[in-house]
Amino acid sequence: MIYPSIQELSDEGVNRYMLSIATAKCARKITTRQLEKAQEIAQEMKEDKFSSYKKQAPLEKPVKEAIEKLHSREFKIILPKEE
Repeated sequence: MIYPSIQELSDEGVNRYMLSIATAKCARKITTRQLEKAQEIAQEMKEDKFSSYKKQAPLEKPVKEAIEKLHSREFKIILPKEE
């Protein structure tokens, strides 16, 4: 089970649908950053064949990291304005 719970994340008028969309968008950003880093390392390895790079796997999966960033308010869900 992933901590924090849905109830902790869905305060301030955010429903589960909004929470799932925000988590997916945040995870997509995290994945994009990871891919960009991997491409930079691959390019550096091509240029310098004798360098020793350690392959580092991400410590956490993107969805779990996104949930933690939403919980810590590093990423924020912006609610639409009511008419």
